[in-house]
Amino acid sequence: MNEKGYTLLEALFQVVVFMIFSHIFVLIMLWVTEMKSTVMAIEQTKWELFVYDVNMYFVDVTSFEVNEVNSKITFQTPNGLYSMERYQNIIRKKVDNLGHEPLLIGIKTCQFYYEDEELTIVVEFPNGIKKERTYYVPIIEK
Repeated sequence: MNEKGYTLLEALFQVVVFMIFSHIFVLIMLWVTEMKSTVMAIEQTKWELFVYDVNMYFVDVTSFEVNEVNSKITFQTPNGLYSMERYQNIIRKKVDNLGHEPLLIGIKTCQFYYEDEELTIVVEFPNGIKKERTYYVPIIEK
């Protein structure tokens, strides 16, 4: 008759709501931790910028070659003779064998593979993360 009390049913309902919110909170925290370790990693950011930059160079390529140890590529475009190579812990670019522009800094290994007009770049960072990207590089006959 007195409605000022606290019932067992109300307590169970509050426990159920608390459990649902606590599970959602744990899932959000796990997702944030995973995103922080993969998407927000400095290597991921450097790699994506490198991939974008390299893609811009493969326009109107008239000749392309990879050296015998797969650590340097050389290609000709109307803008000049480009070369990209691993030098110590960076991948650098040269135009007409002049200059030294770093494209990707802080790497452990780098390999270039070219077959059937497809260039694959495989990079390993010092912390063990490996990244790989394949580009379509058509050779234009002039």
